[in-house]
Amino acid sequence: MDTALVTTVIAAAASIAAAVVSWFGAFQARRTAVRHHAWERFTWALRQRPGDRAHDISIAVLRNLATVAWWPKADRRLAHRALRGRSDPGQRSDGSTGGDLG
Repeated sequence: MDTALVTTVIAAAASIAAAVVSWFGAFQARRTAVRHHAWERFTWALRQRPGDRAHDISIAVLRNLATVAWWPKADRRLAHRALRGRSDPGQRSDGSTGGDLG
């Protein structure tokens, strides 16, 4: 009877461990998909130029991405910088500032 009890406890522990690993894998997969979608939104917003019909929407997208808590801090900073670049009055319509690098 002791052997049956030990076997049952081991099987139960293995089932619990498998459930935890499975849940964690699903959680990571969902998180990766959400982050990928956010990055797609970010790159889309950067492609929109002043004068494009979607330019105002791209500003709203960048504002949203700059404030979401689940996006990594470095990515939020990128969104803030892109947003500042959008509202910079010295910025030309091609996205550059007009200054030379040398």
